[in-house]
Amino acid sequence: MPQPSLPPPPLAQQPPPASAAGPPAPGVQVRCAGCRMILTVGPGVTEFVCPTCQLPQMLPPELMTRARINNPPPNQSVPAHGIDPTKIQLPCANCKAILNVPYGLARFSCPQCGVDLAVDLNKMKQLFPPPQPRPPLPPEEVNEVAIEVEREEDEGGPVGETFTDYRPPKLSIGLPHPDPVVETSSLSAVQPPEPTYDLRIKDDLESSKALSCLQIETLVYACQRHLQHLPSSTRAGFFVGDGAGVGKGRTIAGLIWENWHHARRKALWISVGSDLKFDARRDLDDVGAASIEVHALNKLPYSKLDSKSVGINQGVVFLTYSSLIASSEKGRSRLQQLVQWCGSGFDGLIIFDECHKAKNLVPEAGSQPTRTG
Repeated sequence: MPQPSLPPPPLAQQPPPASAAGPPAPGVQVRCAGCRMILTVGPGVTEFVCPTCQLPQMLPPELMTRARINNPPPNQSVPAHGIDPTKIQLPCANCKAILNVPYGLARFSCPQCGVDLAVDLNKMKQLFPPPQPRPPLPPEEVNEVAIEVEREEDEGGPVGETFTDYRPPKLSIGLPHPDPVVETSSLSAVQPPEPTYDLRIKDDLESSKALSCLQIETLVYACQRHLQHLPSSTRAGFFVGDGAGVGKGRTIAGLIWENWHHARRKALWISVGSDLKFDARRDLDDVGAASIEVHALNKLPYSKLDSKSVGINQGVVFLTYSSLIASSEKGRSRLQQLVQWCGSGFDGLIIFDECHKAKNLVPEAGSQPTRTG
């Protein structure tokens, strides 16, 4: 099988006329103004037509000096030779035609003479010169519309009014939140309910400054909601919808500490990972509830939690959603263990942290709920 001979430079040039004497002058490399394809313009040509998009164009002024000024006849443009930057140019070993070969293609047939050819990759590295750096791209056009929008945002214009800074409108307890918190303009037009709950740990929070005014506001409204009962006689719940960085974990710790002062000494904290138990311990310590113990359920046996062997009569039991479906070899489940520990008169907190993980409790039509749900 014939092997390809030494290839020419990567950018092919148009052959000179038969009457030309001496080696051909190098062409000028330009990028098409229409399709952005790399083109090689022959010597002496200043006007040309892109073979791909058929766009007539001229050499830029800075390249005019590199071309010999032999303008073509009036109203006649010379086509430029196209170079595909995604392929390599190799000559056919039989007919010498310049072929555009995709990178990585080892075998192919010449479309001119039909001879089967093979690419020797080891020789390719030795024969081809190192690639030349690309010319710098033209400066990016200035988008005046985008600049005007940015100015309006910086100056508090129409775009900046989408969100407004949030501060508790009806509570003045606690220091300002260390990070800026915003809410939508439409939500800021709705006033929250009047706070009527009186915190028992208010003096401790004001002295320790453990919670910000935003976290204390959530704590007040959560306790106020828990005083209400639903038509089924069960105690109402409260959803904390704060975003990341507001400190929901510390707010939950304050809620546990407040219920502790109401003699509700048992709480369940359900989250997505067992390692978050250490974050719960830290948050309780920060609000001054270091006396409340946190027990990791995955470290405890399946026996009764309040038995003499285990000895957990109060505190926080920390578990994951997957723990709710866990069971021992003897058939005793974690869920039964928790129900027994809480008892029939349980009135403490059940905290569903990262509650979006507790999905599929109410499945869609035609499907079944998951075991965790």
